[in-house]
Amino acid sequence: MRQRQGTILKKCQCANQDRCSHKWTLRYWADGRQREASFADELDSSGRPRYGSGKRLAQDAQLKIAHDKRARVFIDPKLGSARFRDECEKWISRHSGTESTKAAYRNILHAHVGPVLGDRTLAAVAQARDDVMDLLTVRLGEGSNSRRKIARALITGVLDEGVRAGKITMHRCDDITLSDNGGNADHDDFVFPSHSQLLMLANGTGEPPVSGIKYPLTIWLMRGCGLRIEESFAVQKSCFRDGGKILRVYEQASRDGKSKLPLKHRKAGEYRDIPVPAYLWEMVKDLPDGYLSMVDGKLPVYSTYRPSFNRLARMAGIPEGFTPHSLRHAFVSALLSRGVPITDVAAWLGHRNINVTYATYGHLVPSSLGRAQEVLNAEYAEWSNTA
Repeated sequence: MRQRQGTILKKCQCANQDRCSHKWTLRYWADGRQREASFADELDSSGRPRYGSGKRLAQDAQLKIAHDKRARVFIDPKLGSARFRDECEKWISRHSGTESTKAAYRNILHAHVGPVLGDRTLAAVAQARDDVMDLLTVRLGEGSNSRRKIARALITGVLDEGVRAGKITMHRCDDITLSDNGGNADHDDFVFPSHSQLLMLANGTGEPPVSGIKYPLTIWLMRGCGLRIEESFAVQKSCFRDGGKILRVYEQASRDGKSKLPLKHRKAGEYRDIPVPAYLWEMVKDLPDGYLSMVDGKLPVYSTYRPSFNRLARMAGIPEGFTPHSLRHAFVSALLSRGVPITDVAAWLGHRNINVTYATYGHLVPSSLGRAQEVLNAEYAEWSNTA
């Protein structure tokens, strides 16, 4: 029975075993296996070991293990000794997002999270709230909001999974608030080109004659329905429903154009329905069945599409900062500025969390202060007249 509760040993080959400062070893049982944990004597202010202090630490650990086992909340400390970088890599590989999403997490891991926290244990990072806050607010303090949010999501995601998997009991890194850096970094690509500029981008220019983008319908799918760029690559004519009033998207193209993947944050077969502007259906309705952006049996390749898009956008005179994602922003702006509820817009965008929509597009929602004042004044007039 004593062995099950843990045994404290001190193995040493020193001549004076009573005064050495070697580690004390606690042997205990977990999951049917014998484990060990070592505790060195602490040092005093002069750097000399306090003899027996390591033994007291081992005794404290022994008591905690016995208590946690009785309370059925015991977690083997060995499970939390995994290197944090390795746990991040596993979490990313299991993430349900697209390859581009996983790549964004890996970039943040290698450039920022790894150098600061990567070589620590999972259990150590779980308690290192100050260091995590310094990483997010100081080291990444001048970066974009999206970059810092990715770093925070990676760190807390790994720690949350560690708790669920029984590797750590809890962590102290949740509810870390990030300043918005004035919002400029996140809104650099909120550039809304004119209709004539989009026509030039999609169809080409006449003076001098320049061909438009190879897949012109992608421009209007992003602008008219708010699709992500990879989603616009994988739209089929059969995705248009109810006489062209609804677009049902359920897949997106891989970045190499060789395969189709589930939508971002969705499982295979899940979809979302989006309202379709009449001008877009007019472009599509007489086209043959199949993928609208497939040429010679191939879907667009992101690494080829993006440079062509950027080059033609400059030729069309569209301001710097314009990206394919800007077309999605323009779709949202058109709806929110005309009073469409942001909850509906969030569903059409494919955001699982309405807070993501507010964080990105909240500045586009018209203020309702004036309307609220009118309603309150009218309500008061009715109320006071009946008194």
